[in-house]
Amino acid sequence: MANAEWLTEHVQYIKGLKSPTATQSLLVELAAIPNPTAQESRQLDKLVRLEKINQKADVMKAEAARMLSARREDQRKAHTRELIDLGGVVSTVDFPVDRGTLTGALLWALDQFRADGDLQRTLKKRGDAFIAERESEKKVQAQGSTEATAKAAAEKVSA
Repeated sequence: MANAEWLTEHVQYIKGLKSPTATQSLLVELAAIPNPTAQESRQLDKLVRLEKINQKADVMKAEAARMLSARREDQRKAHTRELIDLGGVVSTVDFPVDRGTLTGALLWALDQFRADGDLQRTLKKRGDAFIAERESEKKVQAQGSTEATAKAAAEKVSA
């Protein structure tokens, strides 16, 4: 877009603002002069450059805000995923699904950790072994299911 077209459109935009800045008001005033002096032309050129810089800055601010928003959303989703996973752990071990009981058990575990420094490591090993065993069982079941499906499909084809 040519500079004159941009200036015309931008002056209309500024006129539509409820409270333009002092530099924007001066730009509108200078742009309205039919035969500007050399000094007025230089001032107008400087104000046009300033407005274009401000426009670019606004675009960059909006992009930064989008990036921050996306980052916060990713963090929120990760936190939600973590909470869901922890809820799955409670379900996996068939723990009584009662907030008070669960909270009490966790508080008791924290007290025990403070009293016995090795207990946390011992419980982590036990929990990791339980999780690994469960995952191994799931893989075996999934393979069996896949093999049974393939065998049934092969029998249908041969029949």
